[in-house]
Amino acid sequence: MATTAPLDSLPAACLSCENAPAVRRVISSRLVAGRILRAQEEERSRIARELHDDTGQALTLMLVRLRILEALAPEPTIGREIGELRSLVSDSLESVRRLATDLGPTVLRDLGLDAALASLVGRVRDDTGLDIALRTSVEGVVLPEPVALALYRVAQEALTNVVRHADASQVEMRLDRLGGGVRLVVEDDGVGFAVPEELNGSTVGLLGMRERIELVGGVFELASRPGRGTRVAAVVQA
Repeated sequence: MATTAPLDSLPAACLSCENAPAVRRVISSRLVAGRILRAQEEERSRIARELHDDTGQALTLMLVRLRILEALAPEPTIGREIGELRSLVSDSLESVRRLATDLGPTVLRDLGLDAALASLVGRVRDDTGLDIALRTSVEGVVLPEPVALALYRVAQEALTNVVRHADASQVEMRLDRLGGGVRLVVEDDGVGFAVPEELNGSTVGLLGMRERIELVGGVFELASRPGRGTRVAAVVQA
């Protein structure tokens, strides 16, 4: 993931002016944040692999054996009980697959950001029944992996917030070309909220979105008012 330039790559004037201590603090904090986000993504990928390879395979094997037991059950009552257990295991397997996909979106690496967003929107729509419209004009555009991942995580977090807090009936997600970059917008018609003057620990999800976008050289925007819905936007040069 791209981060702010290290201290030794900056012009000497930046490190010798009267604001040099503040410059050093800002850059150091950005470098630390970048390392934390990279570590988080690596851990997400590791957990996703383990869920897919270990937990997913174990549940799949359990389903196969339950089908055999159901067919061999000596009594209808026992067969029904096994069938209900098989249904529970099947639901658990689907949940594990969904969680693995959210943690490590392989479609993002394989097919690009537009396809990954379509998959994300489809899953949220299926799970919640929320009316989500997706419009993109970047088909075929190849984005640097850090940029694509940052935008995907912002979209993921924005939809999560809509589902949990917005009480919205409609959501629109747009991904457009904008000059030499791309712009992601997620907008809902929900209850909205008063945006704090400073994002801090009490708004960790919003703060995380902003940090992800700023670490790839982009601009994060948040607009919301009580009763007027919420608009999250990120613009990144790519």
